[in-house]
Amino acid sequence: MSDERNNENNIAERLVKGEYITQEELEKVREREKTSGVPWHKQLIQMGKVTFSVIEDVLRYEWHPRDVQEKHKSLGMALLDEGVITKNQLEEALRVQKRTNRLLGNILLELGYVTREDICKTLAKQHNLEYLDIKTVKPDPSALNAISEALARRYQVLPVYVEGDKVGVVISTPQNVQKTKDLSVLTGKRIYPMLTAVEDMNAIIEKWYRGLSMTSGNNIDIKPIFKEVKREEKTAEKKGKEKVMAGEALDKRFEQIAKEASGTSAINTVKTILEGAVKAGATDIHLDPQEPEMRVRYRIDGILHDVMSIPPSMQNAVVSRIKILSDLDITETRHPQDGHMNLEVEDKELDIRVATLPTFLGERVVLRLLDQSSVLSGIGDLGISEKEQNRLIKLIAQPYGMILVTGPTGSGKTTTLYAALNQKNVMTESIVTLEDPVEYQLSGINQVQIDPDINVTFANTLRAALRQDVDVILVGEIRDTETAHIAIRAAMTGHLVFSTLHTNDAPDAINTLRNMGIPSYLISSALTAVIAQRLVRRICEECKVPYKPSTSMLKEVGLPTSIKTLYRGKGCNHCYHTGYKGRTGIFEILEVTPQIRKLIAEEASPETIAQTAKMKTMADHCREKIKEGIVTPEEFLRVVRL
Repeated sequence: MSDERNNENNIAERLVKGEYITQEELEKVREREKTSGVPWHKQLIQMGKVTFSVIEDVLRYEWHPRDVQEKHKSLGMALLDEGVITKNQLEEALRVQKRTNRLLGNILLELGYVTREDICKTLAKQHNLEYLDIKTVKPDPSALNAISEALARRYQVLPVYVEGDKVGVVISTPQNVQKTKDLSVLTGKRIYPMLTAVEDMNAIIEKWYRGLSMTSGNNIDIKPIFKEVKREEKTAEKKGKEKVMAGEALDKRFEQIAKEASGTSAINTVKTILEGAVKAGATDIHLDPQEPEMRVRYRIDGILHDVMSIPPSMQNAVVSRIKILSDLDITETRHPQDGHMNLEVEDKELDIRVATLPTFLGERVVLRLLDQSSVLSGIGDLGISEKEQNRLIKLIAQPYGMILVTGPTGSGKTTTLYAALNQKNVMTESIVTLEDPVEYQLSGINQVQIDPDINVTFANTLRAALRQDVDVILVGEIRDTETAHIAIRAAMTGHLVFSTLHTNDAPDAINTLRNMGIPSYLISSALTAVIAQRLVRRICEECKVPYKPSTSMLKEVGLPTSIKTLYRGKGCNHCYHTGYKGRTGIFEILEVTPQIRKLIAEEASPETIAQTAKMKTMADHCREKIKEGIVTPEEFLRVVRL
């Protein structure tokens, strides 16, 4: 175990010395590992700080003979050899680094011994990269068009020229060379990276892309949008001049909407709505057409809140703006549509799912905001007690069997499943997920998008996945008998299967499987555990105050009447005057022990199984959180069924 710890420390040291991460970032993820259980290196990969290739390169470096390692000089030695700094200056900077654990390059800059250009030129020579002075860079518009601004920001590159299928880009750190390889795969272009000295890459990217949009104009190319309209016009030519005129009128109508959607007011309104949702910590945005105005509501901690209204004159333009951003057809207003957009809002990278629904008063739009940082959740973030955490980790570590997570929509089942997957070692195990839809991207895991329209169903894909030498399978949801049968069979043949069911509590999952036609003896053999859960709102820590609860309230939630003090939020700016901020999970875990296995095989009722298991129910878990001052009794009554 000590050897493994030493190896991890060596890898961490190499990542810091190689300036892939800072010491502060390392300490932050290591601290988070203690609470969440997610390994520090996996957090760095999910956060996009390093890639699997970087980790593998560092591992290979650790196995190099010492003489080979010596060839890879530190930045300080390289600057000394180039004559940029003196030996005394290097020694002084190293003394500061030993005391502060900061990056050597930043220390040398602050001491005034080097310029950013000095460091960049030395790094370029070390890494065999071409150096380009950012002051002389003038990107070719064709290069900026070859790589979108969103990709440029994500991969921290500025495209500067195009030669055939080769795109020259400037990067601000040698560590981004690996990212350009991923960008090459994504775009199908040969990416040629060059190093430049720049402090804020995002500002440079924004400057040149803004310049590109100003020269090309703000008009939206609406030709693709009107393919159907043009087809109708051609047909109308044969049928009569009147229909041609009708087609032209339709064309002009949607052209006007498209222009309004690209107007400043519509753009700013949508931007304000999205930024406000991110600042408020909303998970969903609802745009509901009502009389006299469209309502905009945010779902915060599971509850919808009215935040603003949109006047009728702007309603169509705002909806069309959202449709354009999510690549939907603005001319289609009679049928529901689904799309998505990737945006960076308030320094957060969001994948936003968009769904439209025609209503009597206009189109209703709902946006689901998926924050990529959610995939960093570990078992320690779910809100389970330490004892239950250890129990759950032990169950997840089983080599095969089925673990089910149950609860209604929006109860946090996906987060729990991802937290469970974060316990598995992606470097040594083959993991496949089947999801509808794929909500978050998980590094090192093969994710399959289920699409029933082309017969890519849970059952068909699960059957195919079993032929892929898989160790761990996540099935987004068991919806039918066929999927249930295949999942049970997979759990019995050496695979660890995670999935979800819609049931009210943990024991009820056994009855649901029986109702799907799964024999009890198969359920008893395959099932490892069932986790039922709900999400409850936490009391706001900024305005939490004690109060004396009434006897009737204590009796209603099943707490001892001897309790003299409980807590609630009085409301403040931090929690938008709701008294609640954030959510936590309440759980019940039914572990299938040999005794429970026997009862399931004998077709015992869920009630008998629950009594024998003596498990702590969701209600028990919630009562504990009330006594600890985390949850209010009112929240218990809102969420927990008595």
